[in-house]
Amino acid sequence: MFLSAGVRFEANVEALNSVETTGNFSKHRKVPYIIWNEEKESYDVIYVPAMSGESLAHAYQELLVREALNLDKNAPICDDCRRGEFFKSMNKDHLKGKVDVSKLKQITPQEVEKSIVNNCLIEDIGGFLYAEKPPVKRTSSFQFSYAVPVKNVALLSVTEPLLHARHAQMREMKGKSEREGAAEQMIYYVEAGTAIYGFTFNLDLDSIGLSSFTGEPIIGKKDLEFRKEVAVRAFIRMISSKQFGAKLSRFFPAGDILGVYVSLTQHPFSVTSPIYKDAISMTARRLDVLKSKFNEKVSLIVYDSMEGVEGLSYDFIEVVKTPEEVGALLIERGF
Repeated sequence: MFLSAGVRFEANVEALNSVETTGNFSKHRKVPYIIWNEEKESYDVIYVPAMSGESLAHAYQELLVREALNLDKNAPICDDCRRGEFFKSMNKDHLKGKVDVSKLKQITPQEVEKSIVNNCLIEDIGGFLYAEKPPVKRTSSFQFSYAVPVKNVALLSVTEPLLHARHAQMREMKGKSEREGAAEQMIYYVEAGTAIYGFTFNLDLDSIGLSSFTGEPIIGKKDLEFRKEVAVRAFIRMISSKQFGAKLSRFFPAGDILGVYVSLTQHPFSVTSPIYKDAISMTARRLDVLKSKFNEKVSLIVYDSMEGVEGLSYDFIEVVKTPEEVGALLIERGF
């Protein structure tokens, strides 16, 4: 089973993804973006605020840890991942506790992967790359796009440097003219962004718990069902809680989730990107072709406050009233 989701959210005054800091100025991530210029009847490239897929993936993996431990406090998660440090099994130091490193020369890459997967569900779902001998690679079961502004309002997206000040108490020092605390005072700028963003998330549920070498299961059926449920729960928790991005402690965005639509298919399929105005309608039409021409079982669960999907009459669509109901339906159906 393959899950694909499109998400739209409004974020006002956010610093979800900063890049380099120059002096006292923290810059917001920006990316080149193509839009259609109706006056010139040609495409233009503009620069817009964005969030990287790496940032979204980090938040998702943190919630994988939390959801797994909420369901089972003894869930197999390595120490690094429990701390939210997703080094994965990149070298011998981070391989310890999952594989007997003294026997690396005697065991095959397949055995290394199997041992890692059994000892850490995050590395099963999120993949890893052991870069020493023998090198072992496991591709992530999930994919994130960048979060970028929705096309029809991309020109309204904006970034603005905001001035902040940090003050320290000033006290005269005995016998000195300098004032204690002067060095602790400073002004600084954080570049904040405002936009309606969209991003795509894909999750290959069928790849969880399978060997990337043989395609055979390397964990038990009960563990497999547990990990699939955790993978779905973590995504819905991410959307519901809006716990993704940086500077949430002081720049928690003003806004909300505007739309979540999730397709379930038997084989890989990616929903039409939510950056397009009619993304849900186009996704439904594409799924209808898969169902009627390829005899594939499909479904689409939709929460939307922008596009207006009440007129869609496909029998595989379910429209719900909250993002949480999307997750509830997914969990009820099982995997």
